[in-house]
Amino acid sequence: MHTKNTLQRKARLSQLIAETGSAAEVARQAGTGRSYLSQIIGSKGKRNLGDLLAHRLEDAFGKPRGWMDREEVPAADSGPLLSDFLDGDDPGDFVKIPRLEVAASLGTGSITPEEDNIKGYLAFRNIWLQKRRLNPRFLTIIDAVGDSMHPTIHDGDVLLVDLRQKEPQDNGIFVLRLDNQLYAKRLHTRPGREVVVHSDNPASPPFPIALGRTQGVDIIGRVVWAGRDL
Repeated sequence: MHTKNTLQRKARLSQLIAETGSAAEVARQAGTGRSYLSQIIGSKGKRNLGDLLAHRLEDAFGKPRGWMDREEVPAADSGPLLSDFLDGDDPGDFVKIPRLEVAASLGTGSITPEEDNIKGYLAFRNIWLQKRRLNPRFLTIIDAVGDSMHPTIHDGDVLLVDLRQKEPQDNGIFVLRLDNQLYAKRLHTRPGREVVVHSDNPASPPFPIALGRTQGVDIIGRVVWAGRDL
């Protein structure tokens, strides 16, 4: 039987694998075997992730002590994604989502490069996407930069963006293009196609924009996941 702590650590391990690019690389940096990680996070879940390995992972990836146990990602069996297929997993259970060479700034904004510049892929579980009614054809992944959306989104988080959701929804988090820069911000709707752009960090003040009447403003899509559901 899995405890909440065990499931949380497995979810954190999934996050490290996704961020690093492969289970083999996580195993190398932590000084353990890939097959051992597979036994922890694979569908059969033969092993638990103990304190010693949890501390080694935290040290290897520069995470603070206790990071593996923090509830900032879903405490669910092996999480929604894996960057490569582990022992016991059927590749048909996954779909690859492109990760773009582009950053969504959480602060002052990042210049937007070509949108078709794909730097890699992350593999999400089909069943996880289906439960959220997400079509992989319209999904992309970008990286977050800055701290103005802290504590909801952290600097370096991986953002899953649904490109179909371009209509603002009150209190939703969207990726905006403002004057050729990208921002991940929370939107509060007003009458007349006006929105107020909010940052979850109170140090960053909100500002209004008029959709359709303000030049250089586009909604790229809605952020639906950032290591946890949004």
